[in-house]
Amino acid sequence: MSLRTLIGPVVAGAALAAVVAACSDSEKESAGATPATTAAPMVAAATPAASYAPAGPATFRIIAGKAQGPVDVEQFMPYDVHVREGDTIEWTAQGIEGHTVSFADEEQLHGLLTSYLVPDPQDPGSQLFNPDVALRSRTGDTFAGDGTFVNSGFFGVPAEQTYTLTFAKRGIFQYVCLVHPLWMRGTVSVDTPDAQVASPESVVAQGTELLARYIDEGKRALAQATAATRDVPGPDGTTVHRVAVGLTTPYGQVATFVKPMLEIKAGDTVIFENDDRDFHNVVFKGDLKEPPPGISVRADPEGRGLVIGLDKRSATAVDPPPGGFDERTFLSSGSMGILMPRATWRLRFDEAGTYAYACTIHVLAGMAGIVRVQ
Repeated sequence: MSLRTLIGPVVAGAALAAVVAACSDSEKESAGATPATTAAPMVAAATPAASYAPAGPATFRIIAGKAQGPVDVEQFMPYDVHVREGDTIEWTAQGIEGHTVSFADEEQLHGLLTSYLVPDPQDPGSQLFNPDVALRSRTGDTFAGDGTFVNSGFFGVPAEQTYTLTFAKRGIFQYVCLVHPLWMRGTVSVDTPDAQVASPESVVAQGTELLARYIDEGKRALAQATAATRDVPGPDGTTVHRVAVGLTTPYGQVATFVKPMLEIKAGDTVIFENDDRDFHNVVFKGDLKEPPPGISVRADPEGRGLVIGLDKRSATAVDPPPGGFDERTFLSSGSMGILMPRATWRLRFDEAGTYAYACTIHVLAGMAGIVRVQ
């Protein structure tokens, strides 16, 4: 899961994961508070000429993130929509970390983001995503526009899901994905019942075009990163190899190791670098049949979603023992990323063998690799 992304500590992502801005109307009639950070890139989509919605309530469909392989698009598509009182918006999410649709003012957001991860009462050594972030709020399916915090909770992982709200009050309402808050935001402008607004079909066409563009840009970014040379000479004839842990794009992430398959010599060093804005880990399973899970999941007793946490076995660093390690040794970087314990992890491989590793937070993206040491 970004669980792509986690800020302070955030999630992705995770990794379901990896949080800022969205607001309800601050003047009780319209405009919401201005987000404190840069909004999502405003890319004009070359959609067909707009048609207009017929009279009466209508349902408008928005893509709330979508993954294709390791490419995870973390945007609302489209991010701005103009509707009328009585109209409904249906968000459809599917991603490797899940998403939220969250309407909150700045004070509410600050409280959520400063307590994003909390101790698990059932296991104090582990951390949970704050239930106010992860679970659906008790506000029903109508958005009153009165400043009440409204939240979908995590949805769209591991399978596609929808979240629906009917808008009952005029105004401009900003919202955010609490998993990817710095770049995944949207605005709903609610007009009078007789206002002229673009048709639901036009909104779907715009979102579809944006999604195709962002997926293509993610693939190109991965191709460029893979083609780049990152190896440099080390001491005594060895080589230092760099492996990027995740890849950031303007519209999301590519949950992969760059490059995931390494052929190196005994004595070479590998530096795993998380330059991504999401958080990840690097876990060598050693002689374990399977690596420990990165995410713990259990059902909320009230039926409001899933209680999601970071499994401490993958989140805790396990560095090489003083005597060195081989392919049978379990190792873990622990959580890597912004405000996490580490952003890089350096290992010297002295023993020949095949070392399998993975990001256990992003198993849905198939984020894994192998180091073969000759």
